[in-house]
Amino acid sequence: MKNLTKTTAIAALLITFLAVTSLSAQEWTKDQSEVWKETQEMWDKWKANDYEGAFDNVHENYLGWNKEEPMPTSKEKWVNSNMEVKDMVTEREFDIEPARIVVVGDAAVVHYYYSYSYVYTKGDKKKWISDKGKWSEFYVKDNGNWMLLGDFTWSSKDDED
Repeated sequence: MKNLTKTTAIAALLITFLAVTSLSAQEWTKDQSEVWKETQEMWDKWKANDYEGAFDNVHENYLGWNKEEPMPTSKEKWVNSNMEVKDMVTEREFDIEPARIVVVGDAAVVHYYYSYSYVYTKGDKKKWISDKGKWSEFYVKDNGNWMLLGDFTWSSKDDED
């Protein structure tokens, strides 16, 4: 009888855990799915060394703040700095996992976890670079397309400085 009671208690706890986990899982709307797809496609373009394609869906008024810059950066400055190092970056790998997405009208916020690694080559020196952290992106729907308007990056390396 003791074993039956113990098994029943464990089963009840497991069912409760699964129910709570399912309730807290985010079910996405069509708009949320579209915005996440845009985020994934941009990372896929970076990985494929398609920088021009990655910048296609960056809004002309973009203003983002990455972990390397002391102040937010315009689209022009972001494009220029990336194009300078484009051919020095190889063997790109990444993983992104959504945390939360909210869409209100033609505006969206995407929070996700990221990790990446790549080889940076300058002259005859190669350096393996990797990082992980949290990323927040802000999108606006412009002429039917989700355009990246801004973003902010937090890195696990920020705690090491």
